[in-house]
Amino acid sequence: MKQLNEINKIIKKDIIVENLMISNGVYLLVSHPKVGKSMFAQQLAFSLTTGEDFLGFKVNPSHILYITTEGDINQLEIRFKLMNLKPNLDKLHIIDSDDISDFYIRDIEYDIHQLASNNQKLFVIIDMLKDIKFDTSYDLNNYQEINDVVFRKLRELCKKYNITLLVTHHLNKRDDTMGSVGLNADVSGIIKLKESRSDYNKLTLDYKGRDLGRLELNLKRNDNQTFSVVDENNNDETDYNLLLFIKYAVSKKDFDYTISDILSKTNILLTPTQLGGLIQRNLSLLEHEGLHITNKRNGNQRLWHCTYEEPSEDNE
Repeated sequence: MKQLNEINKIIKKDIIVENLMISNGVYLLVSHPKVGKSMFAQQLAFSLTTGEDFLGFKVNPSHILYITTEGDINQLEIRFKLMNLKPNLDKLHIIDSDDISDFYIRDIEYDIHQLASNNQKLFVIIDMLKDIKFDTSYDLNNYQEINDVVFRKLRELCKKYNITLLVTHHLNKRDDTMGSVGLNADVSGIIKLKESRSDYNKLTLDYKGRDLGRLELNLKRNDNQTFSVVDENNNDETDYNLLLFIKYAVSKKDFDYTISDILSKTNILLTPTQLGGLIQRNLSLLEHEGLHITNKRNGNQRLWHCTYEEPSEDNE
C-alpha cells in the first residue's frame, strides 16, 4: 500500500511531446491508408532526435528506434529528403524488412534492450502494428485477447525498459480503429488523422489521452509532405474569442483554470475542444502579450496556470 505522496522517482513520467505524450506510455496513431501516418511518424522522429518543436509543441529529445514493416531504410531516407528533414542520425536506429523477415516482438525486445541498456531515453515507433507477431496468437476483434496478448506485452516493455511506444494502425470504413475497441481502451493516448473530403492536404488531428485530455488541431500537408498546424477559424470571430480570453486573464493576473472555467466565466462562443486548441495554437502570441501559460497536473482534471506580466517595450 502506498500514499499519494510516495513518488517512485524511477518511474516518474516526463513530457515527451507537450500536450500529446508522456513517458512510459503506449500511443496509437491511426488513419485510413495513404493518409500519411508514416510521414507523420518520421516527422515526429526528426523532432525527437533533434529537439525541434513538433507541430509547435516542445519535445523532450530522445533516441528513436524506428521499426518499419512495410518499407526499408532506403525508403525512409528518401522520405526524409523529400520532407527536407535531417534527423540526428546518431540517435536514429532503424529495423526494416532487410534486418528480419518476420517481426517477432521478442526480436524487437532484444534491440530495445540493447539501446535502453545505455541509460538513454528511448522512443520506439512501430509502423505497423498488424505486422508484429506475438508468441501467442490472438484475435484482433477480441477485446480480452487484445489486452492480454498485445497490450500486456507492450506495457511490459515500457515499464521494463523505461521507454515510450507509438504504434500505427488503420481506421475502418466507419472511421473507428480497425479491430477491437480494446485498442482504443488500452492505450495511453490515440492520435487520429483524418483527411478533408474536399482537400486531401487539409487534415484534422483528433487526440484523446488518458493523462493529457483532449486536443483537436487543424493541419495542412505542405508541399514537402510535412504537417503544420493552421487556424481554420482565422477570422474576426476567432480574434474576438482570443481577445476575450486575454481580457479575462489580464484581470485575474495569476490563476489556475480549466477550459470549462473560462467558458463559464466569459462570453467566449466556442466548444471546450475549440477553445483549448485556440489557446494552444496561439501560445506565442499570448506570451508576446504577457500571458505565460503552463500545464499543471491535478489528478484526472486538466488544469492550467496562467500568469500575466505587463509586456515590456521590447515586445511592442
